[in-house]
Amino acid sequence: MTAQTAEQPAAEQAVEQKATPPDPAYLAAVLRQRLAMKAQLDHAAALFETVNTRAEYLLDQQYKAAKSTKADVTLDDDTTTFGTVTRVGGEATAQVTDRDAFAAWVRDTYPDHWDYRIIPARTEIKLDEAFVAQVLAAVDAAGTAQYADPGTGLIHDVPGVAIKPTRRRYWRWLFTRRSKSRPLDGRELVAQAIEAGRIDLDRAIEAPAPLELTQTAA
Repeated sequence: MTAQTAEQPAAEQAVEQKATPPDPAYLAAVLRQRLAMKAQLDHAAALFETVNTRAEYLLDQQYKAAKSTKADVTLDDDTTTFGTVTRVGGEATAQVTDRDAFAAWVRDTYPDHWDYRIIPARTEIKLDEAFVAQVLAAVDAAGTAQYADPGTGLIHDVPGVAIKPTRRRYWRWLFTRRSKSRPLDGRELVAQAIEAGRIDLDRAIEAPAPLELTQTAA
């Protein structure tokens, strides 16, 4: 009798915790908003790729023409800066690209830094890793696949070594920060401009007519 009484409230509690379905109209509105936002995000992502590629191409052109590594990003008044874009150069280091060719050069030129060991079914070439690092550092310093012997001064063309990029250059985009003279940061400034309809984010900006066509028309 006691056990039956103890189980009864638990059963009643389970019934009380049955989930209540959401309001159908509210559910439909939220689902509609969510999927519509995803459609906007997909469109914006695709458009961003197009605009970003175009922006980096133009910045690369400007860099090649005038060596400009930094630019202010302004609103349509051409005076209010809300961001900056800066060129970050890539890096390149000397690397062994053909180990067999490089090992043969070490064997023939610096045999003290070359060795081998026989492993059942194969022979493994061993190079003095400190010497390899020394050669690569010298190639880095020279900017070409050459090694100047510190003892003799003889310059060797090093086979199997090349200077290869380890990090590609890129453009770094930053929004401006708040200051005493400017209470709004870059994100807030551009948000106001977008809300006011001063910047169109629905389509990419048309490229201007080529210079020769403009001159002809004039």
